[in-house]
Amino acid sequence: MFILDQSKFNDYNLSNAKQFVEFWSAYYVEDTTKVFNSNEVISYIEELNLQNNLTEANVKRLLRWKDPRMLTEEILAGPNKGKENNRVMRVIAKIEDINKFRRDEIPENSFKEVVNSIFPGGIIWQIFLFHIARPFEYPIADRYVFLAFSTQRQKEIPKDWEGYRDYKDYFFEVALSGRIIDRKPDGNEHDIKEIVSKLKKVDNALFAFGAFVNYYGASVKDLPLTPAQILGF
Repeated sequence: MFILDQSKFNDYNLSNAKQFVEFWSAYYVEDTTKVFNSNEVISYIEELNLQNNLTEANVKRLLRWKDPRMLTEEILAGPNKGKENNRVMRVIAKIEDINKFRRDEIPENSFKEVVNSIFPGGIIWQIFLFHIARPFEYPIADRYVFLAFSTQRQKEIPKDWEGYRDYKDYFFEVALSGRIIDRKPDGNEHDIKEIVSKLKKVDNALFAFGAFVNYYGASVKDLPLTPAQILGF
């Protein structure tokens, strides 16, 4: 786990975790998705409404931020354009359950049943509902961060909750080893917004690194990379 030494890209050497996060997070392109029917850019951190209940508006904006094509509150294209998006409405219908899980009033297994009823078989979106409820505990999942995990840990790309648990362990290993945070948070911290912002930097780094691996379409250790090529990514 390093930055410009091609022989170490596939290594899982946590002594270099801080350099890894600093380097790769710089290549993350900040999202500029706008609130539906508005010119206002969605603020991921603000919409998490940390230490309060999530509102319907928060949830709609976070879903659009996650997947503006498929999770915007209105269908954007096709024969049903302009109609309510049932995917989003199913989430809104369960907002009290999301907030109960945020307040630690229902256990993880019960919430898994809730998210599975909303997004049957859609593990990435299911995890996102866990994330918006407790972002300090459940990191965001997508194909790029999973590819980063798979590359460095030499494991299959996660496809289920067991795989996600492995990814979550990896995510916090990177965050702790890189001294991005000094301990795994439980959500009771006074500075929870700052902590979640720091964890997002780790997500940004893993996303950028995973996108890099995906772009070249091969095992990084087998690529004839030079520092100039990497910096040009």
